[in-house]
Amino acid sequence: MPIMAIDPSTTHTLTSPDGAELVVTAHGGHVLGWTPAGGPARLWLSPTAESGPGLAVRGGVPVIFPQFAGRGPLPKHGIARNRAWVVVESGAGFWEARLEDDENTRAIWPHAFELVLRAQASGAVLDLTLTARNTDTQPWNFTAALHTYFTVGDSDTVITGLGGQAAADNAGGPPVALDDAVLALGTRDVAIEGASGPVTLEDPQLGPLVVTANGFPDRVVWNPGPGHGLGDVPPGAERGFVCIEPALLQPTELGPGSVWTGTVRLDAGALSTDA
Repeated sequence: MPIMAIDPSTTHTLTSPDGAELVVTAHGGHVLGWTPAGGPARLWLSPTAESGPGLAVRGGVPVIFPQFAGRGPLPKHGIARNRAWVVVESGAGFWEARLEDDENTRAIWPHAFELVLRAQASGAVLDLTLTARNTDTQPWNFTAALHTYFTVGDSDTVITGLGGQAAADNAGGPPVALDDAVLALGTRDVAIEGASGPVTLEDPQLGPLVVTANGFPDRVVWNPGPGHGLGDVPPGAERGFVCIEPALLQPTELGPGSVWTGTVRLDAGALSTDA
């Protein structure tokens, strides 16, 4: 497959034959935007998002690898989201990018690896596939997530599909049991392990959106709430998004030459349980 030599911070819009739109950048291997055919845009991107060496883009679908958040000794969310990837293939609604270890990554995490993200937008669906390959001579452990920022168009938007499940507070508070309908815009940072079923964002303005996944057995729900202090989220902008993150939160060992694959399907059309 052809490899594209491009400025990693350049933004590209890729449109499928049916009109579905994908917006991507090689910096971070990052899907910045997705618009289903005939529908509204469904991914949120901060109006003050920054892109470049060492910077993490706020919004879209950041790739988290090999560490989730601060759950370990590495920089928050690992080493994939803030460095240049190589574009392997790009076409009508399709994009594939790759990140491999180098001296800079090995100075932080001393392992050889290959990470590939594939994105395909068609009709009302966005399919994402993240593949990790151990190219080292020794096994290593990792965690991963696709830290997806969804646009919220209505203050009454709720998240369903997690009702009754135990949610760990990522800020260190006591676990809570989630309601059948979780308010999308409530201040929240929780991890729900073993939540492998479909989760639906029920937005009265934009319509329902179903999140399904394979290989990501856990979910994280995050909204920073008002007074968050995030420099790349303008005051009040937190009311325009919620993160529903398919995740692999428990460290998983990958042996030399072995491959792990996680897939996510975002479906803004008919409610579906297919991943």
